[in-house]
Amino acid sequence: MNNLKTVPTSKLVHILCEEENQHVINAIAYELACRIYVPNNSQTTFEELLEKFGYKIIKEEKNILKKN
Repeated sequence: MNNLKTVPTSKLVHILCEEENQHVINAIAYELACRIYVPNNSQTTFEELLEKFGYKIIKEEKNILKKN
């Protein structure tokens, strides 16, 4: 699953429901959010949509963000 952009949406949702690795969940959640989010036409923000799909900032990522 090197290129998530080529994976059908239904398969991504299926994988997301069964996946336990947070890195994979984050990647799939981001891809799904990018596919369905419509700016200025939604009552949900992009970040809220990511959360709904299970996206979580991993501790390692928090440290990277603080350094930048």
